[in-house]
Amino acid sequence: MPNPVAPSSPRRRGLTSYPAFRALRHSEFKRFFWGGLLAQLGFWFSHISFQDLMSDLTDDELWVSMLFVVTFGPVLLIGPFGGMVVDRFDRKRVLLGCYGALIVTVGAQVAMVALDEVSPGRLLITSTLIGTTMAVLGPAAGAITANVVPANDLPSAISLQAMSANLSRILGPALSAPLLVRDLFEATWSVYLGGVAIASFVISGVTLLPYQRDTEEIPVVQRLMGGWRHARERKPAATALGLVAVVSAFGVSHISLMPSFTADALGRPKGDFVWIGVATGVGALAGALMAGSITKKATLRQGALLILPYCTLLCVFSQLTSFYWAVAIQIPMGFSYIGSFTTLQVLVQQLVAEEHRGRVMSLFQIAWAGFVPVGSLIMGLMAGEAGLDLGSATTILLTSLVCLGCALWVLSRSNNPATLSAT
Repeated sequence: MPNPVAPSSPRRRGLTSYPAFRALRHSEFKRFFWGGLLAQLGFWFSHISFQDLMSDLTDDELWVSMLFVVTFGPVLLIGPFGGMVVDRFDRKRVLLGCYGALIVTVGAQVAMVALDEVSPGRLLITSTLIGTTMAVLGPAAGAITANVVPANDLPSAISLQAMSANLSRILGPALSAPLLVRDLFEATWSVYLGGVAIASFVISGVTLLPYQRDTEEIPVVQRLMGGWRHARERKPAATALGLVAVVSAFGVSHISLMPSFTADALGRPKGDFVWIGVATGVGALAGALMAGSITKKATLRQGALLILPYCTLLCVFSQLTSFYWAVAIQIPMGFSYIGSFTTLQVLVQQLVAEEHRGRVMSLFQIAWAGFVPVGSLIMGLMAGEAGLDLGSATTILLTSLVCLGCALWVLSRSNNPATLSAT
């Protein structure tokens, strides 16, 4: 009589068996992921330091808003050229070149603060240099994300990159807060310098999957416009880009008013705005994880539905006077915001052809980050004494209503079957 076959022991499910973490099965993506996380963590040390130091140097909200203009403005102006460079040349070399430029710029910032040679104008100069570099680095990183995993794991890779960005958004402000309280700005910028240096070393060992470069010999203007034409042809990519742009300009840009809102509306020291950002990051981390689990095939309708709670809660946030409620409400706001934007990025990445990926991702970066300075400038003029003097709370309320209207319009548009999914 044959021996019965022993039942096999149940296979242990690892982290990478879950949809949101599948990309971590690929060693090249893991190197790229951890290197990027270190650089992003340092960026949040730097970003919070710029805001805090500028707030110390001047009480005018317009100066703080100008930080966002010069940091993210180059994305709007130079981003399309950055996308063109990413499509035309070796993407890893472009990325490493950007990291080298950041090391030089941040090193100069450290020296400036250590020598007590800082001023509002000089802060704007170094912020401009960092923003210019990020205008090229953003589309390079976005395109490389699609070149270190197979196509079926791209949604996981994008969501993990979003999780990385938001994990750094939580840890960066939280870890930098003790240094900022003691005005140790040279230390916070040194963290950025070290993070970028280590990231450069780690990512230099990454090997990209083969990809098609743009080899067409056409005029520069025509090449630049090629990304937008391609996005319009690959419906609903252009609509997704438009939604991201409006919410960035009239929603996300409210962070430029957080120091004054914390002091004026919530009655707390300006520096406590850091904890509002941390709470947003906690919710955003969960939102990215959720998006990575459900966006195997992303749709415009999913993205529009996810952004509605963010717009609604932002209206409520603008009228709060309790610091603790303001912190608490940022968690679902962050969840909705990143869940929507990650879904829309997956949608766009799934639609575009490889030879246009860098230029289309530069458009996504423009929509996400490039419109932040536009919104920051508008909000600064609305809230500040040099403008309409409406105050931060009223300004945030009015601009959040613009976001809400746009989200509802896109949602109604997504009912058209021709614009629903990435097909």
